[in-house]
Amino acid sequence: MNRTMIVGVAIAAGLGVAACGGASASSASPSPGRGGQARNGAAGQLVQISGQTLILTGTTGDITVTFSDSTTFTRTSAAVLADIVPGQCLVANGQKDSAGTLTATSVRLSPKTSSGCGAGGQFGPNAPPAPGASPRPTPSGQPAEAFVAGEVTAAAGTSITVLTAGSGSEVVNVPTTASVTRMSSASSTDLRTGECLRANGSRDSAGAIQATSIAITPAGPSGTCAAGAGGRGPGRVGASPGASAPIG
Repeated sequence: MNRTMIVGVAIAAGLGVAACGGASASSASPSPGRGGQARNGAAGQLVQISGQTLILTGTTGDITVTFSDSTTFTRTSAAVLADIVPGQCLVANGQKDSAGTLTATSVRLSPKTSSGCGAGGQFGPNAPPAPGASPRPTPSGQPAEAFVAGEVTAAAGTSITVLTAGSGSEVVNVPTTASVTRMSSASSTDLRTGECLRANGSRDSAGAIQATSIAITPAGPSGTCAAGAGGRGPGRVGASPGASAPIG
């Protein structure tokens, strides 16, 4: 075999190895979770309760969720302006005017914990953005969304004073049109079919979610739950009932 033929054979062999390597890499790519569900959680409408096993229905079918005695439960329910009283933790989202006063479009309340209202005093899926997190993009032509988080120290009509961790006391204007929700502790005995759940936890070998925390929210006006992470229909688990924003 002359030198030209040897070089040609070597090149062909190299191309064959590369092709096989490419095929192996492709086949080794991890497949997404069933139905596009999040790797560490799922959301949907509760349709069956059997002991510590729950069945949620989502856009791609049923999702199995198991919980234990150590699983934490929270409930988000609708509230009104009069429910905002001193001593609660608050996260208000909206726009700030030129003077820096925030007019809220949504307010989320939660009980004050032993550690106070650090990071807004929120727990579960309704926590405010982490320090340094990138803000959600704002559509062109609209003012940037802002939030104020901390402990309510005074409430007079639509004027709410909040003690924040970073900038001291701030006054938040909460109009009667603002959406107000309240988060509270719950337990497995509070579970009811037809409600919306967001379960956080790892998956077992069968694909079921082993929940470390479960958030309970009412279904939207049309009886639907979240789209995203196994949910169904409009709305967002953890958001105000009937909200239309999808889970990010």
